[in-house]
Amino acid sequence: MASRKLSSIIKELDEIAQILTGNNIPSLAKHAWEEMRGAKPVEELPKIEDSPYKILELEPNCIPSDIVARYRKLAKKYHPDNRETGNASMFKKVTAAYEELCLQRGIK
Repeated sequence: MASRKLSSIIKELDEIAQILTGNNIPSLAKHAWEEMRGAKPVEELPKIEDSPYKILELEPNCIPSDIVARYRKLAKKYHPDNRETGNASMFKKVTAAYEELCLQRGIK
């Protein structure tokens, strides 16, 4: 019973947030609401312009072990701590593409 009350309260808060988070309130309030709800602010998530497969240089019919292996190779190459080939923005793109494919394919 308590979980029903809690879920109904959360639903009501979400409805209120949808009403309030239009262009009517400043972006700081939006970020505060997202942070309070546990969501990552939009700026922190890298945008994937290309397909995750293209970023990871893979074919769409590849097997999950290929995805993991390619991610590890590219993550090592582009990691910001790598003095020779480190690239923070590319590392974020590779990581976001890998996470997207893991969600799509159910890879843990």
